[in-house]
Amino acid sequence: MMKPINFSLHAILIIGAVGFLLFILYLMKKGKLEVKYSIIWLAFSLCMIIFACFPYTVLVLNDIAGVIDPVNFIFFTQIIFILLILLSVSAVISGFSKKIKQLAQANAILEKRVRELEEKMDK
Repeated sequence: MMKPINFSLHAILIIGAVGFLLFILYLMKKGKLEVKYSIIWLAFSLCMIIFACFPYTVLVLNDIAGVIDPVNFIFFTQIIFILLILLSVSAVISGFSKKIKQLAQANAILEKRVRELEEKMDK
């Protein structure tokens, strides 16, 4: 049987999870985090809020997953979110890498054309 959660710990978990959500929304409002990149962070913070407000859901999901200890289930879900965030960041970096390569190639073509035009003007 599960021990009842300490009220102060419960309050800290809820405040921390809501604070994290508000911080994500603040970053989105200030334009420091785009909506398309923040979806995974919003999902993570909502999951944290659900786990903090309703600790029984952790036990139910823990039993469904067949994990021995609820703490291990929480660590497991956090690792999954971290992997999703890493995958998301890798996809963004790959996209930027392609764009940088295209820009470098376009820049080289433009430089070549400028040099050719300068040579024509010097003659």
